[in-house]
Amino acid sequence: MILSVSELLAKLRSTVEQNVGEAVVRGEIGSCKTASSGHIYFTLKDSSAQLQCVLYRFQALSCRVRLREGLQVELDGRATVWEGRGSLQFIVSRVREAGLGTLQQQFEALKAKLRAEGLFDSSRKKALPHFPTSVGLITSASGAVIQDMRHRLESRAPWMQAWLYPVAVQGKGAERQLAEAIRRWNDPAGGLPPVDYLIIARGGGSLEDLWCFNEELLARAIAASRLPVVSAVGHETDFTIADFVADLRAPTPTAAIELTTPDAAVLNTRLDQIELSLRQRLNRCVETARLRLAAADRGKFEHPLELLGPFAQQIDSLDEQLRSTAAHRQDQSRNRLELLLARLSTRSLSERLQSATRQIDTIRARLHTAAAARLSLASATLERLSAGLSAADPQNALNRGFALVRRSDGSLARRSRDLSPGDPLHITLAQGEIDAAVTARRP
Repeated sequence: MILSVSELLAKLRSTVEQNVGEAVVRGEIGSCKTASSGHIYFTLKDSSAQLQCVLYRFQALSCRVRLREGLQVELDGRATVWEGRGSLQFIVSRVREAGLGTLQQQFEALKAKLRAEGLFDSSRKKALPHFPTSVGLITSASGAVIQDMRHRLESRAPWMQAWLYPVAVQGKGAERQLAEAIRRWNDPAGGLPPVDYLIIARGGGSLEDLWCFNEELLARAIAASRLPVVSAVGHETDFTIADFVADLRAPTPTAAIELTTPDAAVLNTRLDQIELSLRQRLNRCVETARLRLAAADRGKFEHPLELLGPFAQQIDSLDEQLRSTAAHRQDQSRNRLELLLARLSTRSLSERLQSATRQIDTIRARLHTAAAARLSLASATLERLSAGLSAADPQNALNRGFALVRRSDGSLARRSRDLSPGDPLHITLAQGEIDAAVTARRP
């Protein structure tokens, strides 16, 4: 008897449904996916086998258990054969949570252990640089993750250098490659270029796919790193042990770039604002200096004696201080002498008196010397200022043959273009004054 594929699968379906039918099965949820129709497709597994299961939408709406990878469950339903794919399938009618799955148990146990050791404490988290110039990317050399990260870096921080250390991010031994990459980048003799911080990254996946990021070996490598480490593994809802140990957890690989680099567009805007502010302040300073210079030019030498006023007061103050100091020291010396005389015995009176007299003479000589030096310095200062004032005295310029020419309103005539033929002038010479009139004007 020859059967078609459809006939054989129909017989298998009938056999399974009649001989197995309704059943309760226990296992751990593996991969799990919700279709756009609302049906949930997942695998149920144990240590040696796995079973394809489906929870239809109308049953899923009343299900209080959130199906997720690693969850240990008990399922009520019936076994059948899905003829469209020729596979055994279990149609679920009820779900009960039976405890954590093996992988989830391992995850929670390691998480509790490392937390107790303080590896998750915020106090040990290293700060990332505010303006990094280089980053080490530890991820797969193929796939969309590395391309997305590079494109985000180019658009956001084009000055940064990104170095890739290619590793496996899934499967047995992947955690060793990840840990070795971190170790080598922390070793100055590791042969890798220096970077400011590291990012370990991978796209989304199942609990089994991401398991290398839950290994203790990798967690301790991250904790021992002197370079800040950013964990960017999976999607926003995925959490790994690496996320808890790392100095920063990013929800996605591209988010890791955004969280650790300044935006070039924002920086350029800020720099433009700073440049504008500096230019405005510089212009104000230049204008203030110009106004002060113009005011000084207009008022120079109109009252020359006033320039000596502050210096004369300073000399008076110094002279007063000198006299006060000399009188104070003389009083001190007199008091000391009187004290010494009071202590003198009759036998050594003459000798001690002579010694005290010599001390007084010495002190007097020092006082005279100091006073003379101070007065000499003050006199030299006064002479220097007087010489400067004398050089600036307009009378000296007149003595050298120059003249002061004033208009009828008393203002100084500085430019020929300000005068016209026939304008009366008053001219001051070194000795005497004369009145004159403009007969001709030349530029």
